[in-house]
This record gives sequence, C-alpha cells and structure tokens, in this order.
Amino acid sequence: MRLLKISQTELNLKRENLNEMKLLSIETTGNIGSIAFLKDNEVKREIIFESLDIAGELVEKMGFIYEDFDYIVVSTGPGSWTGIRIGLSFAKGLSCGEKDKIYCINIFESFFYAVKNLKRKVICIVPSTKKRFYFSIMEKNFNYEGKFEIKESPLEKIIPIVKKDKYILIGSGVKDIVNFLKLEEIETLEFLWYPRASLNGLLAYEKIKRNIPSPLIEPIYGK
Repeated sequence: MRLLKISQTELNLKRENLNEMKLLSIETTGNIGSIAFLKDNEVKREIIFESLDIAGELVEKMGFIYEDFDYIVVSTGPGSWTGIRIGLSFAKGLSCGEKDKIYCINIFESFFYAVKNLKRKVICIVPSTKKRFYFSIMEKNFNYEGKFEIKESPLEKIIPIVKKDKYILIGSGVKDIVNFLKLEEIETLEFLWYPRASLNGLLAYEKIKRNIPSPLIEPIYGK
C-alpha cells in the first residue's frame, strides 16, 4: 500500500471568503466522530473522537458551542444506524425546529470534495451490512450537485474494479480492501479513511453559496 503524502491543506479546499457565515458541523456516521465550527469558510475548531458511545461524546464535546449558527451541517450516511439517528436528532434539537437551518451532506460527496483538485480517478468505499460495501466512483470533475451513483456489493465484486484502473482509494472501507488484497500498489490518503465534520462543513458552505438547497433528511443506513 502506498500512502499519498498529501495533506488536507495542500488540497486547496479553502476558497476566497464571500461573507460571514457560521456553521456547526456534526459527523456521527461511524465510531470516529467529529464536531467542527466553521466561520467565513474556515475551520476554526474541530474535535475528533473515537467511541462506541457517540451520543455521550457529543454531549461532552458540545461545550464549545456558544454562538448562534446560520446552519447546522449533519451527515446522512452511509453509516451506523444509531450514529446517523443521533446526529440528526442533535441537529434537529439545536435548530430549535427551524428545519431551514439544517444542511444535509452524504459522506460520499464529502470524501470526493476533499480530493476534487487531484484530477485523478477516485473510488470511495464504505462498509454496509453483512460483508457488503457501498461504493462510488469519481472519474472526472467534482459535481457540487452531488450526483454520484452509489452502489452496494460484496467486496469480491469491488476488487476487480479497483484492480482495473489506478484508483485512489478513500473511505472507511479502505482497511478492508487492504486486508483483502495486501497489495503495495494501492494508493490511498490515510486521513480520508473516515468522514470529517470539517470537510462536511466546507462542502456545505460551497453548496450554500451556490444556492444549492439541502437534500431532504433521508438517512442512508449501512451497518
């Protein structure tokens, strides 16, 4: 496996400030959760935690919330049934019933947004249920409308796709691919082995500024 030596900063995800906007981003789709506070398209603070008790961690880590946010960004999956429901419940609670303040992001578009400037073929793989995986491919330019086809297959059927082209592998299913193949030629970015609240927030900012409405709150449940 070859880890690509590219940092999140080097991917040039930040663009020129358009005007002041405050976002709170909550990521709870897996065991590695995170909370990020963004202002003026810049990540001011991000807390990352690993726990089986996502709800407990959220309550504990929410201590830095002291401002009124324009939007609360929450990921709809794919991921943990419990984690997604917790994230959505927190978002609804913090918005005080103002549904327009909630902006939904699915983690595939967030992952792809992170590598949009690489101009490489990328495959994102996320665990589903019963040894099956969700996967999606970005071969050309990033689409802010989020029109990426999401498929579900057992790992054995995804492996030939990975072998066919020199994809960069990202997503929480990369470890399963590595354990299955044990090939050194796999290219991956280790910091994109799990979703990030900061990336969700940065993408939401860009979509909001493009007047792209939030999709409906429709969770994509995996494991």
